[in-house]
Amino acid sequence: MTETPASSPRVVVITGAASGIGFATAELFRDLGDTVFGLDIQATVPDGVRYVECNVGDRASVDAAIATCAEGGRIDVLANVAGIVQFGRFEQISDAEWDRVHAVDLKGPFMLMQAALPHLKASRGNIVNVSSVAGNVAQPYATAYAAAKGGLTMLTKSLALELSPHSVRVNAICPGTVDTPIVSHVASIFPPDLDARVADRLMMMLPGRAITPAELGSAIVYLASKEARMITGSVLAFDGGMS
Repeated sequence: MTETPASSPRVVVITGAASGIGFATAELFRDLGDTVFGLDIQATVPDGVRYVECNVGDRASVDAAIATCAEGGRIDVLANVAGIVQFGRFEQISDAEWDRVHAVDLKGPFMLMQAALPHLKASRGNIVNVSSVAGNVAQPYATAYAAAKGGLTMLTKSLALELSPHSVRVNAICPGTVDTPIVSHVASIFPPDLDARVADRLMMMLPGRAITPAELGSAIVYLASKEARMITGSVLAFDGGMS
């Protein structure tokens, strides 16, 4: 049974759309016929996706980007995918590194959700945040990252309750190891004397391989779909059993 097409395409806003998970997710929404805006600091978004320059850690940049995406009068889906990772010993984390990780991984989604909220309320739309397995279970040597992703996980749950009277759904997906350019060099930035057992835990992949960006993108598409209309405040572990 095929789904009847909507009378008009949804307007979908995706951060981090120039590579990895965001790129794959933008392709999937595009192929469904949605109008997709890809927010990033680089312009290498998929063909057919409307590039909007955005530094997700900067309020003025976020507000301007959302205003551009909403020029047609609506936003139906916001997918907060952009993120950066951090590895290193806790005592070596600088204030600047802590602030940089939290600006992108936690404050960025906060600002984007605030900016998009009037449009999402009007459309009774939904938000999908990409958190991390590190937002569900403890991860050594990634404390700034884990703190930011843990914050994003709880922000998702809290906002889902607050927005339920407005019929705006908010969910998060928590991936494990995803085959992206970021992950491909993670092992190279582990502390040189990192215990092998800890390294194995950080890079654990089940069932024996990394998640593909398209696999994760498909889950994001599902959470944003009408088939998932009864799902809000959910934190989906997409980690091959890591958690």
